Amino acid sequence: MRCSKRIVLLALSILLLSGCVTRTLKTESEINYQEDILLKAKNYNGLITMYRSWLKENDTPESRLKLSRYYYLAGDYKSSLYYLQSLNMSKDMRVSILQAQNMIALGDYGPAIRVTDRMLQQMPNNAEAYNLRGVALALSGKLEEGKRSIERSRELFIADDVAINNLAMIEMIDGRYQGAVGLLLPQYLRGKKQTQILHNLVLSLVKVGDRRYARNIVESENLSRDPDALIAAMSSISPRGKGAS
Repeated sequence: MRCSKRIVLLALSILLLSGCVTRTLKTESEINYQEDILLKAKNYNGLITMYRSWLKENDTPESRLKLSRYYYLAGDYKSSLYYLQSLNMSKDMRVSILQAQNMIALGDYGPAIRVTDRMLQQMPNNAEAYNLRGVALALSGKLEEGKRSIERSRELFIADDVAINNLAMIEMIDGRYQGAVGLLLPQYLRGKKQTQILHNLVLSLVKVGDRRYARNIVESENLSRDPDALIAAMSSISPRGKGAS
C-alpha cells in the first residue's frame, strides 16, 4: 500500500514539474488571431509564452522582434535585450528603437545615447531617435541638451503628446512643476489621457500644492481606489527617471 502511494505521489510530482501540455499553434493566422485577443487584454505574459512556443519552430526576425517587444511591455528589459541579440546587425530601425527603450528603462543611458546616435547616422531625420536620445540625455543629467533633442523630434512630427510629456518630464526633473502643469494640463483638457500623462500631471499638481484638482483627476480617471493615499505618496516622491515615453 505504501509503495502504491509513493508511485502515485511520484506521478503527481512529474506532472507538476512538466506542466500542462497545451495545443501548439501551427499557422500564422492562428497566431495573429490569438495575438489580437491577448493584446486587447494586455496579457503580455500570455503573448510571451505564445511567441516562445512559436519561435521553437519558426524563428524569424519578425517573430523574435515581437517576442522582445512583449518582454519589454511586461517590464522584463534584460530578457528583451537578450532576444534582440541575434538582430543586432539588422538595419531595422525597430530593433534599435527597442534596444534604446530597454537601455533607458534599465538606466543605461550612455549605451542608449550611442544607439540613438547610430540611428541618426543611418537616418538623420528620425523623430523617434531624437526623442529617445533626448530622454536618455535628460535622465543622465544633461537637461538642456535633452530638451533640444526632444524639441527636434517634435519638429520632425513625432506625436505631440509624446514630445510634450517628455518635455514635461524634463521640467519635473528640474523641479519646475508649474512648467510641467502648463504643458500637460492643456493635453489633458483636449482628451489626452494616457497613463504617463495622467500620472505626471497629478504628480505635478500635487507638487505645486493643487491637491484638490489632483484629487479630482484621480477620482474622475479611476487612478486609485484611495485618492488621498495616492496623493500623500506622490507628495513625498521624486519623479527622476519616471514617466518618460
